[in-house]
Amino acid sequence: MLSRRRLLTAALLAPALSWASGTPVPQRLAVLDWGLAETILALGVTPAGVSAPAWYRKLIPTPALPQTVQDLGLLFQPNLETLYALRPDRIVVTPQHVLLKPALEKIAPILTLPAHGLGAFIESTRRLGATLQRQAQAESLLARLHQQIARARGYAQTLRQPVIFAAPVDALHLQLYTSGSLPGDVLAACGMRNGWPGGGGAEGNVLMELTRIATLDARLILLVAEDRRDAVARWRQSSLWLRLPLTSRYPIGLIEQPISDAGALITAGRFADIFSQLMAGWRDA
Repeated sequence: MLSRRRLLTAALLAPALSWASGTPVPQRLAVLDWGLAETILALGVTPAGVSAPAWYRKLIPTPALPQTVQDLGLLFQPNLETLYALRPDRIVVTPQHVLLKPALEKIAPILTLPAHGLGAFIESTRRLGATLQRQAQAESLLARLHQQIARARGYAQTLRQPVIFAAPVDALHLQLYTSGSLPGDVLAACGMRNGWPGGGGAEGNVLMELTRIATLDARLILLVAEDRRDAVARWRQSSLWLRLPLTSRYPIGLIEQPISDAGALITAGRFADIFSQLMAGWRDA
């Protein structure tokens, strides 16, 4: 049975399929997902409108979203009047937008693309490359990601311990990234073993009490949001964190730069590069 890492690697290396049709290339895209917005920007196309663009800019700093892009409202509650006035020739959504489709289809044709996990974004990148006639740019994105993951796999070969990758919620709880989330899938593709023995939910993550995983012999990587940095610094000095094996046995890998699990392949490559840097530091320590 193929491992998830091998399946994702095979998807990266697979030749592009022809998704293109005889329809004209869309010129005005309305995008209701941040990962798909990242993908479209990475292909060299600027959407006409994106849901909650201020949050995109906060969570996904690269590729940058121009200030001229129209704010379409919330991800799953778009402003239909704004959408209609935008006059898009394609609205890009995910399968999770299924309840909105009847209303959206009255405004413009819908393009539904998977947007959950690394494999989904590999497929969506190729489909968008074909739809927008940017196949070369799509394959370039995939090739670069393959190189970034291959570099991280080189470091992972000497990593003996599994890894818990999580975002701190409070002093007693962590959100663990598992298979099916972008960070969890990149972790697997890079050859790192996930230290959480259980699965995750439909979103590829699970909320966990720190004490339930405290005795795991694993390295801990924390994705720390800007508004959590001071709190995490305090927690790391608390008596609880100082005595639990998971938080004290090995140096904690901190990711404090702006990066989000809501991104796509550019973000996936950034995660792979961060993992490489962390593993290089562990190896040299």
